Amino acid sequence: MSGGPSPDSLVALLTGACVRHRDRVAVVHAGRAHRYAELDAESARIAAGLAARGVRAGDTVGLLGPRGWWRCAAVLGVWRAGAAVNPLDPALPVERLARIVRAAGTRLVLRDPDTAPVPADAEQVAVDRIGVEAADGSGQLPLPAGASASDGPLAYVVATSGSTGTPKCVAVPPVVLADLAAWHRDRWRHPEPPRTLHAASVGFDVGFQELAATWAAGAELVVADDATRFDPFRLAEFLAERRIARAFLPVGALLSLAVAVPVTGHRPEALREVVTAGERLVVNAEVRALFAGLDAALVNQYGPSETHVVTEYRLPPGDPDGWPVHPPLGTAAVSAELLRLSADGLLRPFADGDEAELQVAGRALAVGYLGDDELTARRFRRLPHVDGRMLRVYATGDRVRREGGLLHFVGRTDDQLKVRGYRVEPGEVEAVLGRVPGVRRAAVVGHRRGGSTALHAYLVLGSGGDGDGTVDAARLRAACAAELPDYMVPVRFLTVRELPLTRNGKVARGDIGAAATGTVLR
Repeated sequence: MSGGPSPDSLVALLTGACVRHRDRVAVVHAGRAHRYAELDAESARIAAGLAARGVRAGDTVGLLGPRGWWRCAAVLGVWRAGAAVNPLDPALPVERLARIVRAAGTRLVLRDPDTAPVPADAEQVAVDRIGVEAADGSGQLPLPAGASASDGPLAYVVATSGSTGTPKCVAVPPVVLADLAAWHRDRWRHPEPPRTLHAASVGFDVGFQELAATWAAGAELVVADDATRFDPFRLAEFLAERRIARAFLPVGALLSLAVAVPVTGHRPEALREVVTAGERLVVNAEVRALFAGLDAALVNQYGPSETHVVTEYRLPPGDPDGWPVHPPLGTAAVSAELLRLSADGLLRPFADGDEAELQVAGRALAVGYLGDDELTARRFRRLPHVDGRMLRVYATGDRVRREGGLLHFVGRTDDQLKVRGYRVEPGEVEAVLGRVPGVRRAAVVGHRRGGSTALHAYLVLGSGGDGDGTVDAARLRAACAAELPDYMVPVRFLTVRELPLTRNGKVARGDIGAAATGTVLR
């Protein structure tokens, strides 16, 4: 499938699709089908309402609420207003939501009418009220000149775990999504547009990929609620009954789905492509059984929040028994240029046998971190290429090796972890635990089991916490849950006499397990 305008403008790409496919279904939510003409009109109303409230190009607008029709229309409406979307998940602790609103410099928050406001200093409006006060007698607002075809400087910001204990906001320009959406559209090899599952967690950049890639193709976006997304047995039934052709699933969700399908008897026969990312892909017996007999490709994608998707490896339909257990990252995707920094200080392409930290250049790069120029300068640098060019590159922190023309993941150059597809900086969890009375020091490490990672916290207890019962798992878990998303709350808390250190005085995380006293806090 191909066609449509140049992807240089995300708004032009998507509003053009609304015009060309106005009679097709754009979003299916709660049993109701919303056509592209309705998406066009509703997003225009929201854009005009935002402009009437003073939102301008370059501002950040928070969207607070679950996946659904109004949120889909609001995303496009924010973009048409030239603003950036700050996705706010109502399931997050309120204090964390407030921090994200502040860190992103959020100008205004659009919220679901049934969702309570965020306790933060930002104007907040229910989405069904936006534009109502300023509308003329017809109930319509004029769309600001140029709003239907012009991109703002940013498309979205996403909050990621920060090593200092505070989430950092990655700011991504529209060209990243425009390129990615057109790339997906032009690579679809089936006659019917890809009816696509919309199940990515609110606040996860994959959710924007689901929207943009689906609408650029004039396809249906089918919204799954959280009860379905979190239950692999319900998800299996949903995929089969809704005849979903394309699904973007974290590795953990894919593994759970593969177990659930034979139990439920609901085989997703319409699936043609499953795209997975977030953690290292493991192709086990259950995954092979799921894809046996399906005319569906399994696609392994990789890319940090600072670049979105930069590599892809496609496991072709028809031979899941021949798929490797750990598929490679693959080759460059979309517009990414994959490089290494050599000892002479020059950027070079990877040759077979090279192993180094992956540096990414090209149009896929984020602008940086909002409000943190120092971190932006450290992670996004301009460096000389061996061919004489000066390139802006992002240092991923991921060490990769090239073999047979394909990149393979080796490991991290730092302590960063991936849990359920989300980035976790152990330092952010440790900062919360360190504020609990009775905890002298804390170290958080990841333990791999069954293809997923779980967090374990190792604690050195001080006065008031060693043996008198004032520090227990419930108290520690509550402290984490009050400030952190659920995937960052450790599943186990263990005591150690001291944390093992390296010769440089840093915590030797690989040796912590051996230092545990065997006491599990309960």
